[in-house]
Amino acid sequence: MTDTISSDKLSTREKFFFGIGDFCCGNFGLFMNIVYFKFLTDVILIPAGVAGTIVLVTKIWDAVLNPFVGIFSDNTKSRWGRRRPVIFAGGFAIVAAMGLLFLPIQGFEYVGKIIYVTASWMFFCTVTTFIHISYTALSGEISNDYRQRNAANTIRLAISLVSTLICATMPLLLRDMLIPIISQANAYLVMGLVFGALFGAALILTAVNTKERVPIPVEKTKFVWKNFVKPLKIKCFRELLLFYTFAFLSLDIVTTLFQHFMQYVAHREAETSFVLGALVIAQIIAVPIMYNLTKRYSKPLIFRMSVPIWVVGAFCLSMYSSSWQPWLIYAFAAITGIGVCGCVMMPWLMFPDAVDVGELSFKSRDTGAFSGMMVFLRQLSAAVGVAFIGWIMQWTGYRVELGTFNQPDSAIMGFRGLIIVSTVLFLGLAFYFATRCKLSEKNSVVIREALTLNREGKPLPEELQNSIDALKPTLIGK
Repeated sequence: MTDTISSDKLSTREKFFFGIGDFCCGNFGLFMNIVYFKFLTDVILIPAGVAGTIVLVTKIWDAVLNPFVGIFSDNTKSRWGRRRPVIFAGGFAIVAAMGLLFLPIQGFEYVGKIIYVTASWMFFCTVTTFIHISYTALSGEISNDYRQRNAANTIRLAISLVSTLICATMPLLLRDMLIPIISQANAYLVMGLVFGALFGAALILTAVNTKERVPIPVEKTKFVWKNFVKPLKIKCFRELLLFYTFAFLSLDIVTTLFQHFMQYVAHREAETSFVLGALVIAQIIAVPIMYNLTKRYSKPLIFRMSVPIWVVGAFCLSMYSSSWQPWLIYAFAAITGIGVCGCVMMPWLMFPDAVDVGELSFKSRDTGAFSGMMVFLRQLSAAVGVAFIGWIMQWTGYRVELGTFNQPDSAIMGFRGLIIVSTVLFLGLAFYFATRCKLSEKNSVVIREALTLNREGKPLPEELQNSIDALKPTLIGK
């Protein structure tokens, strides 16, 4: 790994290797949503409500761990920076974590299954929390320049979408290819190890080929509750957190249910990977469109423009019947993907801007604390969403039996209702909070100019100070 001293100008090579890290960080959640819940219910044969509760319990552990990891990340000091040593080590740990998750345990007693799944999931959460917080913080520290950061994070998101296509389609195709050769349970294990190795390689490449450019504070941050919640004092960050969390909660619910939906509702289980592929390809195509829109419109506005597209696509998808034309399910998935692109892309392009506002307010750059709060709410909301899915599935009569090919009508209605309600409700809330957020390129340029002078110990010119004072109620709050 190289040192942290460099200009703010990023080479295309460094932007690319920075983006490669999101192959893991942007997609192990999607991978687990698509694959793991169905593995628990249909392979390990754990009741849906119990499986959801296990996820919730382990995420509570994760929630407790998050603030400590954020502080640890901010306090790490090495010649390679604060973030990259953790990312590098995480590249090896993720392989072990994925292998343990998919270890075949059908022969365990019921209680033994619960204990093992809970313990392995807690280990996985611990590893991914260290990785996610460090990588998220790196996104705000790879450059001090607004446009350079924007370009790096756009390349990151574009690479993430390509890897999303791989993670949405290849695991199930690999599993299905292996099942005629080895048992279904062992097919899941091989699949987990293969993708664990891919995730690990991506992280190691990022750690070795990037640099950190924001100076490391001399004083160490101590964990106290007020330091963990300190980012919430920033008004624009609170608003960003809320519309980010609600959008991803809706996405988590849909992706977690998708295998079940394709098998039991659409009766097109063999096409699951291809329908997901259509959704992701539409996202990839929409990336340059969304990026060009950021040059003309504010990011919160682009987010709001994307919400109704997502809602229409997801609503049509949830109503799909096996008697309809086959091409329609691909069309609905593509429409959904366009909306998802804007809603997923904008919060991460806005994150470094919110951290800048925090630095201006607090006189310290606590990127780890900000990323820790983002990861904390993301994981907590995902856990609540999966637990909710499990409880509803069990309440509506979902059958967990080896060789089950059909579900009662009540369970089918539960699948449709979960997708419709979660999409309309949570994206509606996300839209509302996006209307309140005033982060824009114009405001960010003013913030950056003030930060540059603050770091050099120079006073702000009167005109710049007046501009900052005018922005404080909107971005920082009272």
